[in-house]
Amino acid sequence: MAATHTLRTALLGAALLAAGACGYTLRQSAPLPEALGSVAIQAVNRDSVLVMDLERELEGAGASLRPVGSAGVSTLRIDSETMERNVVSLDSRAKVGEYELNYRVTYAVDDADGKPLVPTTPLALSRTYSFDEQQAIGAGQEEDLIRSELRREVVRIIMERLQRIQDPNRAKESRTSNQYGD
Repeated sequence: MAATHTLRTALLGAALLAAGACGYTLRQSAPLPEALGSVAIQAVNRDSVLVMDLERELEGAGASLRPVGSAGVSTLRIDSETMERNVVSLDSRAKVGEYELNYRVTYAVDDADGKPLVPTTPLALSRTYSFDEQQAIGAGQEEDLIRSELRREVVRIIMERLQRIQDPNRAKESRTSNQYGD
């Protein structure tokens, strides 16, 4: 067990060194549209790791985080967040062979006037993993890792969607100027 952990750590270290040697760098957060310059996060669980990850990503993309209800602030609403573990298969002894983790998040974004910029959007991700009761401690670590990966993927999806928001004021200006041949 310890040898497996040491081997995994060594392989991860080697992969990171190889990635750095070939010039790979972590992707930087793209800037957010002007409508999201100041953002509040309203969530069913303000202390969730998802909210903390979103706060970090929003700040990294140039947003200023404000308290919910502040004037002139857009709101990212996390209306629901659930993680479920389900049995997928049993072995010949009726012991769990595989689990599936399901992570569901529903979010929306409103501008400072309460108008929707992103309508209520459900996200659902899942991963299946093998379970060996002989290596229950390692399986728990694997489950934690998968939970983190699912959460990071949800954060990435939400951030990409936020970066594609059209500023409603600019869209109006553009339509008006095109209408008059500018």
